[in-house]
Amino acid sequence: MVLEFESQVPDISDYSSLLALCVDKFSEIVDRKFKDTIVSIAIVDEDTIKYLNYKYRGKDNVTDVLSFNLLEDYSSPEMILGEIFICYKKALEKSKELGHNIDYEIAILCIHGLYHLIGYDHKNDDDYEVMKVKEKELLMLIKKNYSFS
Repeated sequence: MVLEFESQVPDISDYSSLLALCVDKFSEIVDRKFKDTIVSIAIVDEDTIKYLNYKYRGKDNVTDVLSFNLLEDYSSPEMILGEIFICYKKALEKSKELGHNIDYEIAILCIHGLYHLIGYDHKNDDDYEVMKVKEKELLMLIKKNYSFS
């Protein structure tokens, strides 16, 4: 999996290496058909994520992460799996609320978005539990290679 990363929020840390690690570890454990895909991840401000949430989901509020699957045909030459948008301010608020650092929250949101891109969802309790277990397993792999301190 190839990561395309962009930060649209000025004066924040560079999260490119953390997000690349998340994508690399994810790529190691997913189905082969996703391994040669491209994932675009952007860290955005509240206005951008609110606009995207309204335009594509009809929800007029700020959210922490949005993911959009763009890979309709797994044999297409472009092989763009999808895009993930992470709202920096919401991630920062959530990290403070939960008592962990912002890097940890960014990783969690990235992982969550990646699983959405390959079809996982949490519309009911059973699906939510399956997705959470997978997210925790991936987070443990990332923790072996990244210090969240």
